[in-house]
Amino acid sequence: MKLKGKKVFITGGTGFIGSHLIEKIIDDNEVVVFDNLSRNALENTPIENHKNLKIVKGDVLDTASLDKSIDNADIVIHMAAIAGVGTVISKPTTTLKINLIGSYNVLEACRKKNINRYVSFSTSEVYGPNIYEADEGGMTTLGPIGKPRWMYAMSKLAAEFLADSYQREHGIIFTSIRPFNIYGPRQIGEGAIHAFVEKAVKNETITVHEPGSQIRSWCYVDDIVDAMEEVLVNKKTEGEVINIGNPQATSTTLQTAQTVIRLANSKSRIEFKELKYPEVNIRVPSIGKAKRILGFEPKVSFEEGIKRTIDWYKNQ
Repeated sequence: MKLKGKKVFITGGTGFIGSHLIEKIIDDNEVVVFDNLSRNALENTPIENHKNLKIVKGDVLDTASLDKSIDNADIVIHMAAIAGVGTVISKPTTTLKINLIGSYNVLEACRKKNINRYVSFSTSEVYGPNIYEADEGGMTTLGPIGKPRWMYAMSKLAAEFLADSYQREHGIIFTSIRPFNIYGPRQIGEGAIHAFVEKAVKNETITVHEPGSQIRSWCYVDDIVDAMEEVLVNKKTEGEVINIGNPQATSTTLQTAQTVIRLANSKSRIEFKELKYPEVNIRVPSIGKAKRILGFEPKVSFEEGIKRTIDWYKNQ
């Protein structure tokens, strides 16, 4: 089923994943994006001036603007957040304010405006530094106080608990998505494949954090967008936390860099550097729930996704 005839309100919608989701649903729905435009992946795309799209420059900490802009929405998708380990470490207070207070403000706006469908974006970081076949029903793991990386995971996990509490107390039906290492065209901000491809197409040195044996599962953006559209129409997702990723596209960081160089026909060399913050050594999802509930099957292979990403960057 396709989402049709709805008014969808998306915080952080000009970001990487949000821009692709909007592209998927914009022809059949009215979309209002509420974003501070600090990372604008919608800019200079064919849909930037679409008749069904309204972009409101705003901050989720500004409750008056948020309350006004969210009026009459059928579905709220909360994607606004501080993300990227480097940004989180340099701005820990801002991270907590945006991710925690911002989530509270959006949920409060939903309560006040009688909007009862709320979809939030969490993170695979909630599973901690070592997780293989991460299962939504299993334990989450947070690192110690004093390590700013884990502030991000804590804030996103707390936002999930907050959404669950609003469902129980106020009847706002939530679904939480935990994305695993999404990549593809228009990625902005931090991200390994994004960084590798940008360097490879220019034949510049690629930095890999030591030791390079860190393991990730890479999911192409089109696959998470397909899953998201199903979340918006499938009642079985109500009240659920769902991993979205591609465990078949798993590689070490070094192998990923080498694959990018090979597929880009690049002359880039690889340089190893010490990582200055706690690392995630292995992160591989279980997507059994997504398969059962959504019929989700990642369609884009690791190499095909990297080829598409390289082609996009070369054409910019």
